Amino acid sequence: MPSESTSPRQVFEDHVGPVIGDLRRYARSLTRNPTDADDLLQDTLTRAYVKFRLWEPGTNLVAWLVVMMRRIYLSGLSSLRARARTAPIEEWTGSHGPNQDLAVELQEVALGIRKLSRTHRRMIRVVAIRETPYGEAADRLKVPVGTVRSRLGRARNQLKSVLAR
Repeated sequence: MPSESTSPRQVFEDHVGPVIGDLRRYARSLTRNPTDADDLLQDTLTRAYVKFRLWEPGTNLVAWLVVMMRRIYLSGLSSLRARARTAPIEEWTGSHGPNQDLAVELQEVALGIRKLSRTHRRMIRVVAIRETPYGEAADRLKVPVGTVRSRLGRARNQLKSVLAR
């Protein structure tokens, strides 16, 4: 229980500090990029600090932070899409579509995925292809998050060995 002399910052750090690792992992599952994940985590912590007075003690703090992070992430995606729609074609610096080599590689990966066990195919499809966060994948598959991570790791290793043949 915080004392009368405990600063709001200290109360925030005491509550949020222990779950920053979990938030960082969730940010990485959303962004698939360590730098973007760190930016998303920073944005989430900044917003959480500003709005911390709205969190009700006794409720699930991690859920509150995860919802906040997901909303920030989705908001960033929608603004990125809006900018992409309004950019003049002369400024386009993106790729010009897949080349033939890439198409062949993708076909090989697709064939490799078909050779995986049913469980591993499902893990690759749900988490790696559809980019479902581990927590959501665990809920959908009715397994613990740790099981999703270990099965996905084994699926990726099996796919690497299939593709190396």
